[in-house]
Amino acid sequence: MDGTATIGRLLRLAGLGPRDGVGTTTTEYPYVCLGCGVSYDVEYHVCPNCGGFSVEHELDSDPDLAID
Repeated sequence: MDGTATIGRLLRLAGLGPRDGVGTTTTEYPYVCLGCGVSYDVEYHVCPNCGGFSVEHELDSDPDLAID
């Protein structure tokens, strides 16, 4: 997680909201496990649901690899 995402999350928690800009996400759960498709609001190295090692940022994941 980079510092911009962390600051954005802290501003949201404080009720100030993130500043809109290029590359900001509007989803509440920006991390997705490519193995089981479960979404998370934090980045895990191992998916708590299936134990997979492919929890990626939603914008970085390949939509062709997503589970329907």
